[in-house]
Amino acid sequence: MADAKSEIHNTWGERKFCDIPDTYISSAIKSKESNEDCGKLCEYIERHCLGRDFEFTGPFGKRKVVYCDYVASGKSLKFLEDYITNNVLRCYGNTHTTTSVTSLQTTLYRHEARTIIRNAVNASEHDAVIFAGSGSTAAVHKLIHALRLKTPPIVFVGPFEHHSNILPWKEIGSKIVWVREAEDGNVDVDHLEDMLKLHSNGEEELIGCFCAASNITGILTDTNKVSACLHRYDALAVWDYATAGPYTEINMNPVVTSKDQSLVYKDAVFLSPHKFVGGVGTPGILIAKKKLFQNTVPSGCGGGSVFFVTHNSHRYLKEVEMREEGGTPAIVESIRAGLVFQLKEAVGHENIMKIEEEFQKLASDVFSRSKNLIVLGNLKTSRLPVFSFLIRHRDSGLFLHHNFVSSLLNDLFGIQSRGGCACAGPYAQDLLGIDEKLANEIESALLEDSRLDRVHLRRYREYSERELIRPGFTRINLPYFMKKEEAVFILESIVMIAEHGWKLLPKYMFNPETGEWRHQQHQIFKDRKWLGSISYSSGEMKYPDNVSTSNENETKVLNYQECLATAMEIFNEAAVVKGKNKPNDQSLLLGDAERLRWFLLPSEAHVFLRREKRDGYPRVPPFTPLRRCYYGEMKDEVTEHNDEGENSECEQKNCSGFTDEIEMCEEKRVKEKSESEECNETIDNDIRNSEVDKNSREGSLELENNVVMKCSTEDCRSIKQNQHVKFHNPPRHVFNLTVKAIEEFQMIEDGDRVLVCVSGGKDSLSMLHTLHQYQFYAKTKGINFSLGVATVDPGSSAYDPSPLKIYMQELGVEYFYEVQGIIKQASELAVCESICSFCSRMKRGRLYACARRHGYNVLAIGQHLDDIAESFLMSVFHNGLLRTMKANYYVSENDLRVIRPMTYVREKDLRDFAEKFKLPVIAENCPACFEAPKERHRVKQLLATQEILFPNLFKSIQSALKPLMARKRTQMENKESSTDELSFLCR
Repeated sequence: MADAKSEIHNTWGERKFCDIPDTYISSAIKSKESNEDCGKLCEYIERHCLGRDFEFTGPFGKRKVVYCDYVASGKSLKFLEDYITNNVLRCYGNTHTTTSVTSLQTTLYRHEARTIIRNAVNASEHDAVIFAGSGSTAAVHKLIHALRLKTPPIVFVGPFEHHSNILPWKEIGSKIVWVREAEDGNVDVDHLEDMLKLHSNGEEELIGCFCAASNITGILTDTNKVSACLHRYDALAVWDYATAGPYTEINMNPVVTSKDQSLVYKDAVFLSPHKFVGGVGTPGILIAKKKLFQNTVPSGCGGGSVFFVTHNSHRYLKEVEMREEGGTPAIVESIRAGLVFQLKEAVGHENIMKIEEEFQKLASDVFSRSKNLIVLGNLKTSRLPVFSFLIRHRDSGLFLHHNFVSSLLNDLFGIQSRGGCACAGPYAQDLLGIDEKLANEIESALLEDSRLDRVHLRRYREYSERELIRPGFTRINLPYFMKKEEAVFILESIVMIAEHGWKLLPKYMFNPETGEWRHQQHQIFKDRKWLGSISYSSGEMKYPDNVSTSNENETKVLNYQECLATAMEIFNEAAVVKGKNKPNDQSLLLGDAERLRWFLLPSEAHVFLRREKRDGYPRVPPFTPLRRCYYGEMKDEVTEHNDEGENSECEQKNCSGFTDEIEMCEEKRVKEKSESEECNETIDNDIRNSEVDKNSREGSLELENNVVMKCSTEDCRSIKQNQHVKFHNPPRHVFNLTVKAIEEFQMIEDGDRVLVCVSGGKDSLSMLHTLHQYQFYAKTKGINFSLGVATVDPGSSAYDPSPLKIYMQELGVEYFYEVQGIIKQASELAVCESICSFCSRMKRGRLYACARRHGYNVLAIGQHLDDIAESFLMSVFHNGLLRTMKANYYVSENDLRVIRPMTYVREKDLRDFAEKFKLPVIAENCPACFEAPKERHRVKQLLATQEILFPNLFKSIQSALKPLMARKRTQMENKESSTDELSFLCR
């Protein structure tokens, strides 16, 4: 080891960058302020939390945000941000030099911030304080790199560990030894000692990695006791203070009066200052003994970490804190970290913990009133007021889904909670009573069939459709600076939901792909703010300010008591069921995974509300939280199970945005791969069908409010033939299927002028090349027709089809580039529930006008066999109609025909064609939809699964749908406009 250390030291060089003034040193290390009465300061902190007055409009009206997720992330403080703006940023300069006043002052600020943190954690000259990137996770990785382990170590972890404190050790091949939970919910130190004895005789490095506090239950660990135990067996004591850091004492070198004085020190501590109040954007911090840094090369080598560099050699700095912070660091963020530690020290950790203990006792008393509320972890042990809980519906034996509970807290009370497993999966599973066998079954259910064609189905952010069954809980915490009346409001809200929340289930819909729950009448996030709304066209930054979608009369924000009273009225009203139509739960196609469902469905809640006969209840959920986690008496625990009753009341649905009047779903391309998807939003009733004057050279769309949106001829650019380049010949099977469809449905006749609608997607571009090849084939049959191309640019910053202008010009086709600010027009409408539908109708009108203006009688669009099959199933499932896209039909005015030449071609073949010849597919990440399309993709997955079992599935569907595709008119089934004409516009 000595030789190794000598080798390491020989690669380092010592360098002093600047003199730190003595006055600075004396002020930085002065004794901590005494603040016995911190009430005034806590009020000051609460009053300056940015966002404390933020309001939003939910399904039940306006609510004020009550933030309860400080365990995940803190909030900014106005007085800290003002200081940074007025002082730090005004004199900001780079810290890699000190020869200018800005760089010197910034360097001193950052050095002082490090010193503040060093003093706050009682670090000695043997400890390094390093700013380390993204939270505790980055600090863990930096420590592992610094240890320069020759062989994988044995790592002892506690029961509470966060994934970031487990996975990095696993990935280097460490043997993980789990230290079990004691009966009181704390770390079992006796078991830790037994495990240390068992593994202490080997050659592997022993490392203990423990959380100072659980981010699920808030249970605190006796850090001195555990550290002493580890050091008795020469194991490193490494501590994760991500959760505990903002509230408890952090002491690298504590002083105790027992015989363990020499053993209670900490070897390393990880911190996430972004969880401190005021710490938004701060980097992670690693505080570790300098002797642990055995690495010759820093984890992030670069500028600022080197002593000297030549053409053939280099030498790093000896000082650990400089060597391990290569590159320009997060300067302002590091200074902010120092400021939040300074604030914590001003309040005092003893004062903080006194308030936290009061909140803990208050919550324990309030929660005891509800037998349906299951609080995880021991409420009697020492813990922070961090509460993770489930809510049981006693009559069914099932639980309320944690995300449904979080949605209710948000919608009814404005309370910002967190639903899920809180990134501590093993501990969460232990608390919920999930053993390894059940955990593996749940994981398998969440995974999709590996035989599915991932290329064929790939789309942006595609996930399993069984995400809803992932177990979890709802979590809140009560920070020390919160007003007591606000804490009482939060706790009373939780108890109210525990008793009555299930009554609102029929009014909510879930997304099985994400596990989200939203109110049926509030599927769209109307108050969303957009970076894309920023404009610099006036020479300065402009953006809409405080835009609200609420009614003019809905201006009052309820106080806490009014909010609780209103919520109770809503629950009472929900208990009176009107009508017999119960919610459908179509999207939850669990199949054999139904036995893993642990939560109550809206349809089941509807049955209980109507007090109808309900066989098979109460059910036994697949897991039951540990008995010590139940709060209140649970004497009537579910003990019976009836398989015959499972899902008997469940019907298949959850198609958000569909009504009886809407035919199918619009399709739009949302990624560079140009997948066909749908936007299942209803079409705003204020928008009439597009009507265009056939003789006019200006397209228009008339609205209910008599606003006429005109498209000037200046915006319509026709790019004539210029430089001809070679078209690509389609694969033989693509061409043959296209010819077959054109001939069977008589799509193209002699003398036709065909306008190809090209958005820049793979389908429309492939169709253009295929139709160009078909021109030569048709001539041999005595059919002569001409081709033109049209594109509509809707004015979206996320979709720029302008590169097509040059491409089409070089191809030598007659090209019409239609420009219209559709997205802007939609944003100016008083009500527009579906921007997709509005945009499609506007595009349709513009394309019709373009075709008529330039003498084209046929519009060709690029939908394929997959689209047709999906649309048929969606029409059957959601509208009860045998209907799909037509292959060749007339529009209502009878002057234009719309054709789909790719009717028999598969989507994957068009993708292969576009990728093989590198066609200029235009990326479209359209921001218009507030929700990602779901229904078309679900049907796509359904068909893909069936195709695995029945390889000839699409041939059979093609044959069966021929009579429907052959119809010559739209609107044959009912009076509503067909979405056939809407769904091609983004292909």
